[in-house]
Amino acid sequence: MKLDQDLIGKTAFVTGGSGGLGKAISNILAARGAHVTIFARRPGPLADAKNEIVGNCVDAGRQEINAVAVNLADAAAVAEAFRSQPRIADFLYCSAGGNHAENGFFIDLQATQLDSCMQNNYYSTAYAAKAMLDIWVEHDQKSAGIDLSHNTTRPQTRRIVFVNSAAAFLGLPGSVAYTPAKSAVRALADTLRFEVLRHNSAQTTYTVHIAFPADFISPGFVLEQDTKPDLTKRIQGTNVATFAELEEKFPSSEQVAQGIVARVDQGDFIICEDSLSASLLFTNMIGLSPKRGLGIVDSLLSVAMGWFVVPVLRRRWERMCREDGGHKLR
Repeated sequence: MKLDQDLIGKTAFVTGGSGGLGKAISNILAARGAHVTIFARRPGPLADAKNEIVGNCVDAGRQEINAVAVNLADAAAVAEAFRSQPRIADFLYCSAGGNHAENGFFIDLQATQLDSCMQNNYYSTAYAAKAMLDIWVEHDQKSAGIDLSHNTTRPQTRRIVFVNSAAAFLGLPGSVAYTPAKSAVRALADTLRFEVLRHNSAQTTYTVHIAFPADFISPGFVLEQDTKPDLTKRIQGTNVATFAELEEKFPSSEQVAQGIVARVDQGDFIICEDSLSASLLFTNMIGLSPKRGLGIVDSLLSVAMGWFVVPVLRRRWERMCREDGGHKLR
């Protein structure tokens, strides 16, 4: 089967599919023949995204492309939305999130902003994964009594892909609401990677993957530039005069999405393809996550990062924060 048609008959659910990485991932999956259902909050952008995804289908007459408006931070609503779909998904891409409305220093944020950032980034992800896993396990249990002794097909693969952020690897000043939420998603993925092993069988294989894209060009990224503190922009290198300079400096949503989907195809758990910085930062926070490849490069980089790079980076950021505070007092 051609690579561009290798997902014919498969179904993907994509949260946050109305724009940015979610829409880009949906386009890639549809172009390979998958049925795709996108979930997001706003009906208007969902309808526009659906039309675009239909245009990328291998066979629009046979592929089902659906768009569902739902509050992804409402667990009951997410569960109902997933169960109401005509097909059970083979893959779930959790791409919802963002923080343009919650940028700022801790002292300047309202408690409601901390809450909304956690809802938009962690709970919207956890509730989707929970709803999907519940459906899959129930389906497996119903199939357990069926005689599959003559079944010669490969085990069914079910994948949960968390599209997270490199913010999970470091405490970035000015992203104090966003970083804890993304760190929580990383912890969820690490834990769930172990737990799904309990559900593997001769008929079904569960896998979990997590991507840590750094900055990339998207509608959300554009909005964030208006709300980030100047200190945050200087640390990130986004304090440029024109948007054209940002477009030259950072990859597009489509480029990042291609890298994520390709690594999911290869079975990688940790995905940091779009950014060398994110890849290096992961080696300083490996924990119980499996190292990439044979693990040799990650092990060597972990020593270099811990002994040399991170101490320098930390002192630089400390200096920048002190100077920024002194500037505010003058």
